[in-house]
Amino acid sequence: MRKYILLPAGADIAIPLWILHAWTHDNCEISPILTLTSPTKRCGKTSAMILLLFLTPRSELAANVSTASIFRYIEAEHPTLLIDEGDSFLSANDEMRGILNSGHTKAGATVIRVEERDGEHVAKRFSTWAPKAIALIKALPETLADRSVTLRLMRKPKAAQVERLRKRDSSEFKRLRSQAARWAADHGLKLIDADPPVPDTLHDRAADNWRPLLAIADLAGGDWPALARKAACDLSGVEEDGSLGVMLLADVREAFGADTVMRSSDLVAKLTADPEGPWAEYNRGKPLTQRQLARMLGEFGIISDTVHPQGLPQGKGYKRVDLQPQWEAYCPSESGQPPLQDHSPSFQAYERTNVDGTHTTRDFSSVQEAPPYGSKMDDLSYSHADLYGCTDENGTEADEGRADQESVGNGAVPHPPVCVHCGSPKPPPNQVAFDGFSIWLHRCCEAKYLGRDEDDGLHGGLDDGPDIPAFLRRRVS
Repeated sequence: MRKYILLPAGADIAIPLWILHAWTHDNCEISPILTLTSPTKRCGKTSAMILLLFLTPRSELAANVSTASIFRYIEAEHPTLLIDEGDSFLSANDEMRGILNSGHTKAGATVIRVEERDGEHVAKRFSTWAPKAIALIKALPETLADRSVTLRLMRKPKAAQVERLRKRDSSEFKRLRSQAARWAADHGLKLIDADPPVPDTLHDRAADNWRPLLAIADLAGGDWPALARKAACDLSGVEEDGSLGVMLLADVREAFGADTVMRSSDLVAKLTADPEGPWAEYNRGKPLTQRQLARMLGEFGIISDTVHPQGLPQGKGYKRVDLQPQWEAYCPSESGQPPLQDHSPSFQAYERTNVDGTHTTRDFSSVQEAPPYGSKMDDLSYSHADLYGCTDENGTEADEGRADQESVGNGAVPHPPVCVHCGSPKPPPNQVAFDGFSIWLHRCCEAKYLGRDEDDGLHGGLDDGPDIPAFLRRRVS
């Protein structure tokens, strides 16, 4: 192979192994497609296919194949099928792709078609089990590429020297065919149920594709086992799933960073910020939209929900806990482990408008640091899901009230937040810092819930002008 073609690293090992796989094909369970791609023409693909034509058994080289003929030809001739110019007809032919896909696994390498026989239409099973190689410009459709060992050829620089290939059979090719046939006769049965060790860097489908080739290398002995595994890693070990959905999952993980939730609008803004990425011009030159994002993530079972990012208004978005399983399944980190998450409670300053129009800010922290405080009121008996309770006593009831409120301070807010006084989520209540806690109250419920300090001689609530209760002024302002 190196004599006639400029090949990428590992290809000079993969091609001979695949040729012997073609000679021992019926003893295998998996038949990887050998795919030759190039960015443009004149990169050696056709020359490589001609070499395969002269070195494989019952080989047939065709520049185009119809869906009606391919499985019938495989059924009748059991050829080594070599398809050139695949870019001219494969990408737009779903039925052809389905037929070629079916021939990857021996157990499922059949299609069923209706034929006329003696004036009647009867169903007939056709085999699609045959070694196949495909040459094309650019890339195969995703499902075919997933079943392939892919070699990416490049145009030969002028300084590189290879011999000119004469497009005809020769004594050299006859000798190699004879040797391959003899090797298959001597060793072919040893490939039945072979299960060679596969490098860990290969994903499941790549491991399946390389397993029959590695089994041949192990039988060949010498340097071949090591060379074959290095070629497998060079050619397939660093491959990423090229599907757009998996690419989106990976980019969403990068956009999330260390966040636990993210609104759809913010996520789309990050995804489309890179002008060289696929999302800036995803929709016919227009950026990815929130609806398109929801549809693509929905295919993985990820549904948007109302989220509450710290320091931002709530909105529709996504949670890390929903995305993490799909990240681990489709685009795991290089270490094979999900990124570490910081689960420590986080707190932020709460800012609200005071009665005089100024803004007041109070930094609140964990309730364990807050001094005990209680206010005895008749109308404090209502508490939504035990979110809040207080008493003048510093005993058990006060401790329970602080424990209940701790869950709010740590971010475990009801979804959606409800007013702790009336229990209603509508209209959305405000977050109020009070006595070391963060509670949710409607504006109209604040005065009733927080009460009035009668000892200070003050009357009225928060809406009554500057007469704010003294205890409230000390803790909020």
